[in-house]
Amino acid sequence: MARTPTAGAALPVPARTRPARWSPAAVGGFVVLVLVCVTAVAAPWLAPHDPMGQVLERRLLPPAWTAGGDWAFPLGADHLGRDILSRLIFGSRISLLVGVTAVAISGLLGVTLGLLAGYYGGRFDTLLMRMVDVQLAFPFILLAITVVAVLGAGLRNVIIVLGVAGWTVYARVVRGQVLSLREMEFVVAARAIGVPNHVIIPRHLLPNVVTPVVIMATFAVATNIITEASLSFLGLGVEPRIPTWGSMLSDGRAYIGRAWWLTTFPGLAILVTVLSINLLGDWLRDRLDPRLRNL
Repeated sequence: MARTPTAGAALPVPARTRPARWSPAAVGGFVVLVLVCVTAVAAPWLAPHDPMGQVLERRLLPPAWTAGGDWAFPLGADHLGRDILSRLIFGSRISLLVGVTAVAISGLLGVTLGLLAGYYGGRFDTLLMRMVDVQLAFPFILLAITVVAVLGAGLRNVIIVLGVAGWTVYARVVRGQVLSLREMEFVVAARAIGVPNHVIIPRHLLPNVVTPVVIMATFAVATNIITEASLSFLGLGVEPRIPTWGSMLSDGRAYIGRAWWLTTFPGLAILVTVLSINLLGDWLRDRLDPRLRNL
């Protein structure tokens, strides 16, 4: 006969109700992302050569482990004799700076507008949502290319464009959350006892929309890194003299048949960085979203 649990005995917790823990993919993504961040911060000390130093004698120097390579330049040199490893290291600075700063701008703008539109409603809400619909009607990358082409290339313009172009997603999600939160008992009670709106919004509403915002921001960093690389590849990113992964891809496309390393290594850098961010974002989504935590 099967034993019945005695009174007061603790029942085993089903495995599916336990909080999500670190997965191997999330650990790997986190480790890679930390390494990329450390590399970006310590670039002046880690780079073996000047990333903009041109020596035509080592033009199209192959990687060190291939025939004709030199271990002083482990990943080889480009068509102007510049060290690829040093350019990759300094290029990580631009990618992370653009990704994080643009997300901070778009998140701050979108969350603020979403909170106000969802809480107050009325004409402001209607006008804001129509603006969101109009902006979402344009493909994101096409909108970024158009605006950068008008304003001109440059690191500051790229960050501003990506920051302003990405606010719509935050505004829409936050507004939807606030529309339901403002009718809940704790918000109604706060209004009933005379708590002003400028206190209700940051103290009672904002903490309840942080989870989806964090998840969206994580994936948006990866998206911005790819967008910045695309703009630099098209010649609409930062100044050509500044090493970026996208500009390295653009410089190497003319030599892809005889110098594969010019495009392979910056492409791998973008792939590994974006993949690590996405893996970490998947874990954050499973960890922070209560609807997915018990699946």
